[in-house]
Amino acid sequence: MTMKVSDVFVSIGVADHAAGCAWWSTLIGRAPDRRPMPSCCEWDLAGSVLLQVLDSPKQGAVDTVSLRLEELDAEIARLRGEGISIDDPEKVPGFDTLRIATFADPDGNTVNLLGGA
Repeated sequence: MTMKVSDVFVSIGVADHAAGCAWWSTLIGRAPDRRPMPSCCEWDLAGSVLLQVLDSPKQGAVDTVSLRLEELDAEIARLRGEGISIDDPEKVPGFDTLRIATFADPDGNTVNLLGGA
């Protein structure tokens, strides 16, 4: 029997929940889709993939989030305009056009923005 998964949750733990939700709202470009409990803000990202920012640096099971974007350069420009420091993207070895820009959120979680194929 095959496991039937309906949703995938990516959880990031932060020390300051309000600041973490604000930072991730800036990154994503919009407010959370819901706050299912006081210690969680949550966004629907793609299909049934949900990103949660949790009020506990120990509670998050992930310390890296990678997001493939349709317009990498435009998103980097938008985020830089919001005051988020991001290095220029670099080509990923072994791929024709895939580029990656890596930086950290205020809690030190790694964020990878990918563009291309």
